[in-house]
Amino acid sequence: MLKFKIDEKEYEIPSLVSIELYTKIYKIKDLFSDDYFAAKLVSTICGPSVEELLDSDFQEVNYIATYIMSLLPQEKPKFVDRFELDGIQYGFFPKWRDLTYAEFVDMDTLSTKKPEEVLDYLHIIAAIMYRPIVEEKSEHDFKIEKYDVKTMEERAELFKKKLDVKYILGAQFFFIKFAKRYLDYSQLSLIPKLSIWTKIKILWMMRKLIWTIVFKRSMVGSLSQTDLLEMILLSTSKSIKRK
Repeated sequence: MLKFKIDEKEYEIPSLVSIELYTKIYKIKDLFSDDYFAAKLVSTICGPSVEELLDSDFQEVNYIATYIMSLLPQEKPKFVDRFELDGIQYGFFPKWRDLTYAEFVDMDTLSTKKPEEVLDYLHIIAAIMYRPIVEEKSEHDFKIEKYDVKTMEERAELFKKKLDVKYILGAQFFFIKFAKRYLDYSQLSLIPKLSIWTKIKILWMMRKLIWTIVFKRSMVGSLSQTDLLEMILLSTSKSIKRK
């Protein structure tokens, strides 16, 4: 953790960008285009007032702001299925088809909010996706703690303050990549007027039904998983167009 002084008062620069700090950075008005962005950034992350920083050395303030920005993921973050925080091993939910109803509803509710609102729920999304590992056969083969809203809320607050934002950003990219795989094999990919986010939202909402039908395929004859997927998504997209 680096430190600097403004008017003989010492301030600290965090060693990583937590989910909370990431949210604050991207809520700064006129992000990157504001003439006073560097001062606002340093003030938001480290504590000194904008007025104090405006009276400080220009190069020093810019250097500190540049260093803070260097802590943000510079490229698309890699997906990480497990990490350690405060001595506890956390793992990403291993089997999407085994999501409980509570997990599904909470993730659906949060992931379908407006983009600017999702920032306020990143720590909660992270706490749903990543939970303590309770059993493991190998590094990437493990079981995680059963989903519980009470423990999730406690974990969310911990993640908000201490978790490097790269983990949740990597998990989000993983989710998008996962959804796109289905889009490539469905009629929904042929509807250009729907944005990728709308398509992903549909896939997210429908996958529980898709998997339920697929695992009961004995009741629907010889339809393949791809056939079922296209049938359900095409029906859903038609309903949306009618609306």
